[in-house]
Amino acid sequence: MTRKLILSLSALVLAMSTASAQQAAPGAGPLDDIDIRVTEDMVRTAQAILESTRDGVPQQGDRDAGFNRVERMVGYSREALLNLPAEDEAKRDWVYWPRFRVGLTLEYMTAEQRMLVHDFLQASLSAVGYLKTVHVMQTEEILSLWEDIGLPRGNEKYWLVFFGTPSMDEPWGWRFEGHHVSLNVSVAPGSVRVTPTFFGADPAEVPQGPQAGFRPHAAVEDLGRSLILSMNGSQQEIAILSDEAPREIFATNLGRPRDEWDAWKQALQPEGIAVADLGPEQRHMVQRLLNEVVTTYRPEISEAYLNTIDVDGLSFAWMGSTQRREPHYYRLQGADFVFEYDNVQDNANHVHTVWRSKSGDFGDDLLSEHYQSAHR
Repeated sequence: MTRKLILSLSALVLAMSTASAQQAAPGAGPLDDIDIRVTEDMVRTAQAILESTRDGVPQQGDRDAGFNRVERMVGYSREALLNLPAEDEAKRDWVYWPRFRVGLTLEYMTAEQRMLVHDFLQASLSAVGYLKTVHVMQTEEILSLWEDIGLPRGNEKYWLVFFGTPSMDEPWGWRFEGHHVSLNVSVAPGSVRVTPTFFGADPAEVPQGPQAGFRPHAAVEDLGRSLILSMNGSQQEIAILSDEAPREIFATNLGRPRDEWDAWKQALQPEGIAVADLGPEQRHMVQRLLNEVVTTYRPEISEAYLNTIDVDGLSFAWMGSTQRREPHYYRLQGADFVFEYDNVQDNANHVHTVWRSKSGDFGDDLLSEHYQSAHR
């Protein structure tokens, strides 16, 4: 296949994607018309997890019967930990550093419950997204060997929590979170919101041992670098904002008082080079990067999101070195869509990535639509 034909096909794919995005009605469209089976699968698996925590009459041979008796004696309830009110204040307190969270940790679950949690994740994520989550969790095992400073480490230090009762009739949400993973999903019949979605990794590239060379986020790093290196001098002058990378992503609540957690929505504006000003091959690279981010979730969800994003309406900004294993940062941003990536800490071997929506984080737009339709 000739280079010209490849570029023509890339341009056609981008044009179709853009046309699809432009046809979607703003604020309503694809995100509110997701296959109902997505909601059904989430509700079914969530209900199974909750049911497993309820204290029924122990049957002979029930491996969890002893645990249930201890729970009754001390007044401990895994169900109460797992299920919080729909708008509990903890819902927006998402974190990606090592600390204890609300919810029920894998550490305190039975083997059967852990299996149900993995069923739940696989019902919500794509195969790629599920593997990415598990891979990040496994890097915690590496950190637990390297560090001994009292932080909650290990692949059992991940918490699941439901906000509201999983239902086909009323909005609810869930979060799966631990160090370097924070999945925040809001659900209603036919509607799903999935931001903030955060992934990180420390180490970003395992430097030694049996897993040497393992890179959980290789694709987003390599695609971003390939894009900036594909640009000519005048394009790079626009795209590169600084030779020094910021130490942290901007769309974070780290170290900020609660009343400033949403300040990034006004402060963080599209910068760098407009994707519309790039060549066909470069725009195709942007589409591949966008796909890598959004297809974390199962196809019905990711396709709906991709249909809301006008690729030519995005901008790409870079900060720091363009060389591998040196500190760097980039951001892909449009009017509502924001994706940030940095690899700065620990000698540029510590990745943070986040996907956010200015209107849809924590299902804000979904809840607004639901309450308006419910009170007509």
